[in-house]
Amino acid sequence: MIRLVFIFFLTLNLSGLSQTQAENNIDACTKFKESDKRLNEVYKAILTIYSNDTIFIQNLKKSQRIWIQFRDAEMLVKYTDYSDQTIDSIQPSCHSNYKRELTDQRIDRLIDWVIGIEEGYICNGSIQFFEDFISDDMELAHVEKDSSITLSVNMRKVHRIFGYNESDINSTKKILISIFTFDVEHNPFNCQYGAYYEIAGMTDLSLRYLRTDGDFLEVAIIKDQKEMDKVYMLKKWFKFDVND
Repeated sequence: MIRLVFIFFLTLNLSGLSQTQAENNIDACTKFKESDKRLNEVYKAILTIYSNDTIFIQNLKKSQRIWIQFRDAEMLVKYTDYSDQTIDSIQPSCHSNYKRELTDQRIDRLIDWVIGIEEGYICNGSIQFFEDFISDDMELAHVEKDSSITLSVNMRKVHRIFGYNESDINSTKKILISIFTFDVEHNPFNCQYGAYYEIAGMTDLSLRYLRTDGDFLEVAIIKDQKEMDKVYMLKKWFKFDVND
């Protein structure tokens, strides 16, 4: 009788461990898919931001094709497919985790082209400086007659407007209005007030023009009809419907 009870509990424990490992495998696979999604978002953002640089785009596409080949080859190096080898139940997790690690490394490599770098860095190569993201194809925000600020998504144009802590692009970035999915979903600049596709989508926040300060606009961040903070946004990102 005691032996039967022991076998019963042993079977339950083994079943529980098996279920736990199956869940771990699913979790690892899900995390890889999330990284793969982020990589695609970064890649698409770069294609949009640098769309006018045809030589760079050609090189980027070639680089991405080669990287995919490298990733797949690297997976085979670490997890060689031996036909006579029994696959442990933990191996799917190991496989997904390593593939995610390689993918995250690629994201870290490409993210500079999305984020941009501060002016003065002499080895930027093809990476644009922050202030160079403005172009003729950029969608501008509007300062309305009542000093409110509006900006809606225009899928034919890009926009990326930072709110800085000071009238200096090298100061802390406190809020971001961007068309790029990676910016909005992942807030890579760690903006205190978040990142949004458009001003109308800021839910409980709004922006109001205060005054012009050289190349910048002083802008109030409004919550519950009260001014909670001030930021500075580059003037060239705006159209005025009022005298400035």
